[in-house]
Amino acid sequence: MDNRPLSSQRAPPSPPRPTDPRMTNAELDQLFPLGLDSLPQPGVPQGRMEKHAHPISRIFPGTVRDYWIYVPAQYDDAHPACVTIVQDGEAHFSPERRWRIPTILDNLIHQGAIPVTIGIFINPGVIPATREGTPERHQRSFEYDSPTDRYARFLLEEILPAVAARYALRTDPDSRLILGGSSGAFCAFNAAWHRPDAFRRVFSCVGSYVGLRGGHNAAPLVRLAEPKPLRLFLEGGDDDLNVYAGDWWTANTDMLSALRYAGYEVNHAFAAKAGHNDYHGSSIFPAALRWLWQDYPQPVRAGVGSRQPITSLTVPGESWTAVNAAPDRIAHLATAPNGNLYFTRADDARLHRLSPNGQITTVATAPAPLGALACSADGRIFVAQPTARRIAVLDATGRELTAIADLVADSLAVGRSGELHVVSAAARQLWLIRPDGRRELQSHAIAKPHRVALFAGGAQLIVSEANTPVAWQFSVSPHGTLTHGEPSYCFIQPAGHTPQPPGDIAVHPKRWAFLVTAHGLQLAEHDGRIVGLFDAPTANPLGAVALTGTPPTALYVTAGGKLFRRPLRDPENLWH
Repeated sequence: MDNRPLSSQRAPPSPPRPTDPRMTNAELDQLFPLGLDSLPQPGVPQGRMEKHAHPISRIFPGTVRDYWIYVPAQYDDAHPACVTIVQDGEAHFSPERRWRIPTILDNLIHQGAIPVTIGIFINPGVIPATREGTPERHQRSFEYDSPTDRYARFLLEEILPAVAARYALRTDPDSRLILGGSSGAFCAFNAAWHRPDAFRRVFSCVGSYVGLRGGHNAAPLVRLAEPKPLRLFLEGGDDDLNVYAGDWWTANTDMLSALRYAGYEVNHAFAAKAGHNDYHGSSIFPAALRWLWQDYPQPVRAGVGSRQPITSLTVPGESWTAVNAAPDRIAHLATAPNGNLYFTRADDARLHRLSPNGQITTVATAPAPLGALACSADGRIFVAQPTARRIAVLDATGRELTAIADLVADSLAVGRSGELHVVSAAARQLWLIRPDGRRELQSHAIAKPHRVALFAGGAQLIVSEANTPVAWQFSVSPHGTLTHGEPSYCFIQPAGHTPQPPGDIAVHPKRWAFLVTAHGLQLAEHDGRIVGLFDAPTANPLGAVALTGTPPTALYVTAGGKLFRRPLRDPENLWH
């Protein structure tokens, strides 16, 4: 694949700003002329444009909008067509604008440079005026600049089904391209980012990766998140906007750098004198379109050559697989030194074990439902019985050895010497239970302790805090007490969501932490820096997390109460 930039000017580390006045439209027309692919050509059959209204939206209530469907002359309903989705639809085919996208599609489809493609040109939504003589309410920025999955759902649940009712469309993500300019470019990127299972080819013209509604967080997320199978083309120039929300030129060069770092299939065209307008983008669009469809129908790849820490730990080509033999409603996980994975289920009094060979057995049945659990170095199993206000201590066969009475436990961690750290969330307490049974209420700065995990060696303890996006790290003294607590872990938060209680925590012998959060499973270095975001196995919220093997060779999570497994590598460190 040819990933060379289409422009001769590469993005400099600190792009200079132009010192001469802005160019006139006539000068820009001469500097960035349209090529033959943008103009009607003799002998090329022309597609047709159909106008439709979308008067009722469930995803964006109250909005109305028009959209147009481009149907190429080569369309045959016996052969589903690829799809190109265009934001600010009318602006990208109006005669007074330079984009000429229907003509470009005519030419490139006729040449065989791109597949037969249905075009969907969508206007942003408006909410009609409620009183006579008052203006309608424009929703463009809200729809386009919001960094959530809402617009992607709008396309998938409303627009694409409406078009598919008229024309046969391919539904695989490699057969869909989505594009836009400015906020429409961020919208296109954001739709593909949230739903790579639906959109995988993106053209971004002067993209708004700036602080309008959170677009400035896009490039940092690209660096952290597991690479997604996306192919992207970025267009921009050093005469772009520089306003209160940010510098568009710098933001686009940052995005290009992030995509390259994370191993995406990415190309770009950046040019001096190119500004926040149609000129440069429309001039290079046919070539960008050729590149975006290059090698089709070969699937778009993910993370080739990525230098992200998370890719040093994961196995290339291997993702989550469901442990189908495991029951549902799994609530808590814990790993024993011999590689056995123990789990309890919601409102269930049985303790289950998943052995390294994949066999699942019931180890013990208690008189009351079981909850949080932890395993010690000597093979004992500590399992909470919240409704009975006790913690049972079992041997590896499930036989009860002793119990810790009058204590409600929501999270447990066992030290090397057998000391037990216990979180009682409702009471907002963190307890130390010594091997001889003595208990001590720990002094700490956390208002609502939620989950707890102990690093190998027992010298550091992680404690997450409910309803905050942080987890604390404490040093554990030789006597088991906690000192020098700091909110070292600051989780990546999902856009448009309020903080949610964090979930479970698992720790690696090399002091890496795996933290379940509202933004999925996050990977952290020993000092608390978040260095990776794992893809989730399903859309359901994650619950518990555990590692098995010595060194760890498998990562387990629960999603919607079901158990999933993922293989791991054992790098010396997380950095390439």
